[in-house]
Amino acid sequence: MTSNKVFLMFRNPGPAWIPGTPTREQPLWDEHAAFMDRLDEQGRIILAGPYADCSRALVILEARDADEALGLLRDDPWVSAGILLPAEAIEWTIFLDSRRRHDQPNVHARATGATGR
Repeated sequence: MTSNKVFLMFRNPGPAWIPGTPTREQPLWDEHAAFMDRLDEQGRIILAGPYADCSRALVILEARDADEALGLLRDDPWVSAGILLPAEAIEWTIFLDSRRRHDQPNVHARATGATGR
């Protein structure tokens, strides 16, 4: 079985994006949120959200390859409505990930008998 890779999925506002309107007030927000929630429940999304200035959005997800990564977001209701469009899919190699460090026991403590982190 091939292990999944991590992809940075940059998404740009499309022609139906309403400038000046907050993300959660854009048309079809509930449908878009439900779609993204399903991907999250499947364990595909690592992190996702808009830039603070709403100029773009970034979805970091796991997939076998770039084609699968693009395919995972293809059925987003915001894509078909022209609200948020795919821009780039970039494979990302992660060297440091503090989320994993906090989820795992302290290997050094086990080896030395230390109790602190």
